[in-house]
Amino acid sequence: MQSLIGEIEIVSIATVFLLLITVAPIAFVMMHQRQYVRYLQDKEQMKNLYQRELLQSQIEIQNQTLQQVGNDLHDNIGQLLTVVVMQLNELEDEVVEPAWQEEVHQTRTLVQTIISDVRTLSKTLDHDTVRRFGLLPSLTLELERIQRTKRIHAELTTLGEHYPLGEQTEIVLLRMTQESINNALKHAQAKNLHVFVDFKADSFALTISDDGRGFSVTEATARQLDESGAGLSNLYRRAGLLGGTCVITSAPGAGTRIEIRVPYPQIR
Repeated sequence: MQSLIGEIEIVSIATVFLLLITVAPIAFVMMHQRQYVRYLQDKEQMKNLYQRELLQSQIEIQNQTLQQVGNDLHDNIGQLLTVVVMQLNELEDEVVEPAWQEEVHQTRTLVQTIISDVRTLSKTLDHDTVRRFGLLPSLTLELERIQRTKRIHAELTTLGEHYPLGEQTEIVLLRMTQESINNALKHAQAKNLHVFVDFKADSFALTISDDGRGFSVTEATARQLDESGAGLSNLYRRAGLLGGTCVITSAPGAGTRIEIRVPYPQIR
């Protein structure tokens, strides 16, 4: 009986030993895999954080540069043009011939239009405009300026009940819109531009579309940083900075549609 019990104990110990030999490597491998996965996740988080901080710095530098340009336009160019108007006023009083008076009058009107456009442009370049008035008034101001150039028909449509997205988010969205419009004016040869704003319950959507000549999105996004079209990558990165997405749809001869979507703001 004791011999049987001893054999059972030996078998039990051997079984436990074999289980340990079998399970221990598996447990070690699993633990190592978990640590490796955690390492990869931490590495990816650090990479994303670095990219977000780098992009944030780029946006801040751009805002400072554009604000300086806007101030220079308003303070220097605007003042010089005002002096030109004053001189044209004096010239109009001195000119006797009606035909020349009309020429001076038309020139003065043109310069006054330029002054108005410069002031509007300086406001849209200044991020304080977004801070003071919000995204929608800033978009309206930008499209009115574009409309006055008579190069393209620009239209803004809004849907949903307006809610603030936060100062930083609205500045980035305005810059993305300005970059998209600039691309449409420079490259698309479009006749119509439509900006659509949708305040959804769970997200905010901003869509910029034109009826221009379009392009291959795959080819454009594959270009180097110093080549034309590489700015599309900035749109993707900036949307990611806001925790959102950017979808660009285009094809040669089919116009361009840029849809930017960001989450509903948690803190308003």
